[in-house]
Amino acid sequence: MNRRTVLFGLMASAAALPGPVRAQPTDDAVHVSLRASGDADGRDWNNALPLSRLNRLAASARPGQSIFVGLPEGETPHPWSGQHLRWAVSGTPTEAVSLHFGVLREGETFHQPDHAGEAPVFQMIGNETEPGERPDVGGAPFIVFQENSSNLHISGPSYLRSGGNGFFNLDTGGEIQNLSFADIHAVNVGRVIETEQGTSVRDLLVERCSALGMIRGFARFHDLFEAEFRDLDLDADFVDGGGGAVCQIISVKSGADLSFRNLRLEKAINSLAAEERGSRYIQGDGLVLEEETRNVRIEDCYAADMGDGGFDLKSEHVYMANCRTERCKLGIRIWSHHPGNLIENCVMSEPVTRPHNDGSCLWLAGNLTARNCSLISAGDMSPIRFGGGADGTPDSHLRIEGGEISYDERESLVTGTAGTLELENVLVNGVETSGRFHWTGRRLRRRW
Repeated sequence: MNRRTVLFGLMASAAALPGPVRAQPTDDAVHVSLRASGDADGRDWNNALPLSRLNRLAASARPGQSIFVGLPEGETPHPWSGQHLRWAVSGTPTEAVSLHFGVLREGETFHQPDHAGEAPVFQMIGNETEPGERPDVGGAPFIVFQENSSNLHISGPSYLRSGGNGFFNLDTGGEIQNLSFADIHAVNVGRVIETEQGTSVRDLLVERCSALGMIRGFARFHDLFEAEFRDLDLDADFVDGGGGAVCQIISVKSGADLSFRNLRLEKAINSLAAEERGSRYIQGDGLVLEEETRNVRIEDCYAADMGDGGFDLKSEHVYMANCRTERCKLGIRIWSHHPGNLIENCVMSEPVTRPHNDGSCLWLAGNLTARNCSLISAGDMSPIRFGGGADGTPDSHLRIEGGEISYDERESLVTGTAGTLELENVLVNGVETSGRFHWTGRRLRRRW
């Protein structure tokens, strides 16, 4: 059974279900350890192949084969620098190749941890920075997946440090299919998963991963289709790379049919970047989906302490349910005019102003229905902000059904550019309110 955290709407508490049974070597698995032992044919840990043979093994892996890389716990984390593995072998849709990273405990037990910082297998060396210095995103990826790298299942490792090009780098120059990543736990990284321009990923699963301390984020994809992200705990830990090293914890440029469930996204704030650009706009986002994405489902997710948006969604056709944002400049941002955009049972609270950057619970530059949601503002922040879309589309239209809005009545319910607001049985500061309103950009006028 997969481990998942059950988020009860407000996500004030979490309960864990029984954890997954993680991969263990079978009789036909290939065993790889730090150095060769016995006959060095990989049939078991007493006859393990050395880590230095992993590249050669990757070039000859067969469909259905499982490769276990287990390093003695007493000799971890193992230092690494530079690229160690170029992968260019596929499994089949029914017989994937699997690659597992973990530590060997006493009694030759293969172990994979369940959170960042536990039992790290590897530690990148080089590109270190001293306390007070700006984080360095340099360093080559540990693994590069090239063309002919489909039908792969990857689990682990737990590790310390990787550069902005990721620990895993997808550079196939075409489409890669049926790929999964699980049980990766990383500390102090530029990025964990990076894709290069020209690489398209279809049928992706990312689950049961965590990261603590991220400069650029956890994962970035240029083209992504039919993907699911679930059970991820990703904390940027307020690391600020400055310059162009803006943190977007998960970023997708284009794609379709994307699912996100039980994600915890926290603490991405980039103020150095703004100062160096001569800009006043503070960045740092949780989930970023750009204009060429569509058909998105986000459930049971949480974003907190973002310099910009908790969920920054330019996608066509967004559905969100049971999500929460706290202390983000802008909790949820919706940019498209798709008539089916819908959020349900979501809570957006405590928007935070950044220097010269006003915050709001909900930012809209398109069309949205919000059903049974709570918008809880604080101080001089407005619950709702209308914005202008990049394509010059018409005024925004927001329909709110049920739920509640709470804000300081000395401030405005709505701010930003012009837009239309419909309320149906919404508790506004405790008063049930229905009606249609037009925000002119300066004042809210009731239409009926």
